[in-house]
Amino acid sequence: MQSCARCGFVVYPAEKINCIDQNWHKACFHCDVCKMVLTANNFVSHKKRPYCSVHNPRNNTFTSVYETPINIKAKKQTMASSEVRET
Repeated sequence: MQSCARCGFVVYPAEKINCIDQNWHKACFHCDVCKMVLTANNFVSHKKRPYCSVHNPRNNTFTSVYETPINIKAKKQTMASSEVRET
């Protein structure tokens, strides 16, 4: 029998997904970052690990969530609104 690439337990044919040259349980085949369950049609592999398209390490140029353009804009808006003083 073949073992799951994530948990190491036996994978039976009814629950098997064969992707990235490895066998996975359907529930174990999820994004390494957000844990979203993936299918053979919506995953991206990087260094033999599955990721969703949002957390694909090859496309992620930001080093942390704080540095995303949306969060930078939100911070600027918060700082600008805190400078407004009521008279």
